[in-house]
Amino acid sequence: MARTIDIAFGIRTLRLLPVLGCLVGVGSGLLTILFVPMPFGRLCVIAVSSLLVYGGDAALWVGPTRARLRVLDTWSRTHTRADAAAAWRAVADLPFAPLRRRFSYPLVIALIVAWNSFGVRLVGLPPQAFLLFFPGSLLTWLYWLLVRFYLTEVLIRPVLAEISAELPNGAVVPVARLTLSRRLLLAVPGPLVIVGTVVAGLVGPHTIVTIAVGVGASALVAAAIISWPMVLLANSMTAPMAHLRAAAERIGTGDLTVRVPIVSVDEVGVLAHAFNTMTDGLRERERIRMAFGTYLDPAVAEHILRGGPALAGAELEVTALFLDVRGFTGYAEQRPAREVVASLNDLFELVVPIVRRYEGHVDKFVGDGLLAVFGAPLPRPDHADRALAAALDVAAAVRRAPGQELQIGIGLNSGQVIAGNIGGAGRFDYSVIGDAVNVAARVEAATRETGDTVLLSEHTRRLLHAEPDELIARPGIALKGKTAPVTLYAPTNFSSAD
Repeated sequence: MARTIDIAFGIRTLRLLPVLGCLVGVGSGLLTILFVPMPFGRLCVIAVSSLLVYGGDAALWVGPTRARLRVLDTWSRTHTRADAAAAWRAVADLPFAPLRRRFSYPLVIALIVAWNSFGVRLVGLPPQAFLLFFPGSLLTWLYWLLVRFYLTEVLIRPVLAEISAELPNGAVVPVARLTLSRRLLLAVPGPLVIVGTVVAGLVGPHTIVTIAVGVGASALVAAAIISWPMVLLANSMTAPMAHLRAAAERIGTGDLTVRVPIVSVDEVGVLAHAFNTMTDGLRERERIRMAFGTYLDPAVAEHILRGGPALAGAELEVTALFLDVRGFTGYAEQRPAREVVASLNDLFELVVPIVRRYEGHVDKFVGDGLLAVFGAPLPRPDHADRALAAALDVAAAVRRAPGQELQIGIGLNSGQVIAGNIGGAGRFDYSVIGDAVNVAARVEAATRETGDTVLLSEHTRRLLHAEPDELIARPGIALKGKTAPVTLYAPTNFSSAD
């Protein structure tokens, strides 16, 4: 709400800029008394006539400004992203739009010429006195253009901030139209010339030569003395900013090793330090993410880092894949522990990528086996199809692997589970709990009785969207913990008949 009030206040103030311009015009007319003493009545006539110049300038300002405010008004009513991007570009262009109307320059200059000619005749000066007043009037108008430009930039900042909050990153790409060096060169030397003109009028004598000397001297001082410090000052600010921009672009590509050199003791140096602190934090976060990805499945790690899962867990329908090594106890007795571990790691090196390829995740390694889950933490409507496809690919990969001595069995079962944090006292694991998981382990155990590599339950078979060409039924299988025998199914390519 506060930000909306700031925007309304900024827009109302923006619309007062023509009034401020007219006040600048009246002030420039009143400065005439510095050069020519005159009665108060004539001075007022000259001041009021200056409104013609600045009123014309204000009229030329209204058109491009109003067109861009209409785009802003459209966004304020719709608040859509497409309108937000257009509104941001329109508002950001507000300071520049009036300056691009090239026909306005000769028109306003013509008004200044007419105004000065009228003033010279009004106070009874010779025609050549026009050269006394025209440069100062022209400089004052250019000074007003500069002030109006900077005021507009200040007033539109809260508006741009509000719009940016609704834009996705990259929706708008700002372009540096007016560099910092040019801003400083316009902001300091230009007004210095105006000051020199005013001082010449105060000191006198009020002749064309005196004014010309005052204006020329101030312009020379601005060019020879003031401009160089401005260029150096701009460079001292823009060079570190260039480092910051280059570093930010490298971070955007994923390079978190970049650091920005701290080369100053001003606000830019503080900004560089804050930037380096930010990259340190990003590297730490990436290190944690990589550690999570090593000891947790990457899908689960990403889910946790994004704010889930809840402690209470979520009820989901999943397909559990339980894989176990047959005859592992006898195999482990006949080989050194290091060789046993290496064999298991080689096996899991084949299995885990296949599970990830089908967007499942390895819930846990259980000794010589593993439990993989499809449909959690992100729900998948085709979790049964993914699990069966992964099981078939795993079986085929293990069969083809050269030197692979371990024989595996895979059991699949689907059902409702609770997926969430399991643990306590600050130590949790993300896991799935439910009878569907227990049954998957029992289905895998049944492969030892049937001799099949892959078995799936009736529930999983019913959930398949695309059933394999042929599933061989294995009826009357007794599962541990189940009172009645069940029917399991074996894919033809990995059945005991193969």
